[in-house]
Amino acid sequence: MVVATAKLTSKFQITIPAEVRRRLGLTAGDALTMSVEGEQVTLRALKGGWTEASHGLGAEMWREAGGARAIEAERESWD
Repeated sequence: MVVATAKLTSKFQITIPAEVRRRLGLTAGDALTMSVEGEQVTLRALKGGWTEASHGLGAEMWREAGGARAIEAERESWD
């Protein structure tokens, strides 16, 4: 669902439209994360601190790496 559009400036900046800021509860100085999948960018507000807001980020990479197996292999390499 498209809520709003924004134009990229010559300095590669965008202004987050008022409707998007309102829906995300954003105010000046708030931190955001951006993730890219294919040609889609997802913008997330970092509410409640980094730990809470970043929950689930990188989950695809974790699954692709084999999760617990990757950690175990790394630990075994320490010997």
